[in-house]
Amino acid sequence: MNSTYRILFLTRKRVNSNGLASISVRISISGDKAEFSSLQFVKPEMWSPTGRAIGRTKEAVTINDALDKIKIALDKHYKAILEKDGYVTADKLRDTYLGKEIRENTVLSLYDIKVEQKRSLVGKTIRDTTLSKYRATRKRVADFMLYKYKKEDLQIREVDFQFITDYEVYLKSVCDCGHNSTVKHLRYLKQIITNALKNRYITHDPFDDLSLSYKPVHKQFLIEPEIKKLLSKKFDSQRLEEVRDIFAFQSFTGIAYIDVANLTTDNIFEDGFGQKWLRLNRQKSDVEANIPLLEIPLSIIRKYRRLGTDKLLPMHSNQKMNEYLKEIATLCGIKKKLTTHVARHTNFRNQLIIN
Repeated sequence: MNSTYRILFLTRKRVNSNGLASISVRISISGDKAEFSSLQFVKPEMWSPTGRAIGRTKEAVTINDALDKIKIALDKHYKAILEKDGYVTADKLRDTYLGKEIRENTVLSLYDIKVEQKRSLVGKTIRDTTLSKYRATRKRVADFMLYKYKKEDLQIREVDFQFITDYEVYLKSVCDCGHNSTVKHLRYLKQIITNALKNRYITHDPFDDLSLSYKPVHKQFLIEPEIKKLLSKKFDSQRLEEVRDIFAFQSFTGIAYIDVANLTTDNIFEDGFGQKWLRLNRQKSDVEANIPLLEIPLSIIRKYRRLGTDKLLPMHSNQKMNEYLKEIATLCGIKKKLTTHVARHTNFRNQLIIN
């Protein structure tokens, strides 16, 4: 048994109406301490600093026998917990002895705590999009555990290095995540592991010696001939035309999808020279941006003024946008994979003339 594990019996200075002091049990494990009442009482003059009742009187023998039984039971629980979990904390040993239900710290229960923490911060220090990312990565882990272990959840202590490496393979193979997306999901899981370590639910970090660094990304964008192809294409489908127009609007303003989705007529202003501008706070950075409206994005805004709302453009979900952009790329003969991010990075600030 570990030499840092100790059981001490001590009395309180205050006595009850009968002049008796209560005897407490103190568990000490590697500096970690927990206490509870032994339900035994003793006269202060009968108590020895060694943690025993003095003498061979019936009263002293009864007290010492009760304390011995507590010590034997704690030792038994200590060995059982150590064999099962590989470690013991003072709180866990105390709660096990007292028969208290110990909350099982599972992967998803700890994720739920993190998600709830983030939910309480929405609108204060984070945005809805950040909360959505935590929910999404929780679902990834849940799907993985069902896929790999045929279980809906696992104890946090079961997350070892093999779990991490299997999860990494799952993200890249089954979920078709790229390197950086995989690292992102692993970093979210590492937050959960770090919290578990700090709360002493686990004693070893399974992420030890695992690099979680991102790789430089080559940002895809369109060149002028490709933009001309896109703008000159006639579509039979209204949804494809709308998506193409939103993509073009992003390309000429450099605005991210979420910022375009939030645009209203209040974001447009005109300077003293008659030039129309967009003024907005970018959602990702919360930095104010002032962007001149060139003829093409301005004509797109005019085109959809019939919407009947303050919204500037007819928006689709980001997922649907990317699905439709794949179809648009094929119809326009553009070999690149079009996404709303490609539009954001294309960022043409010079006017184009479509022949």
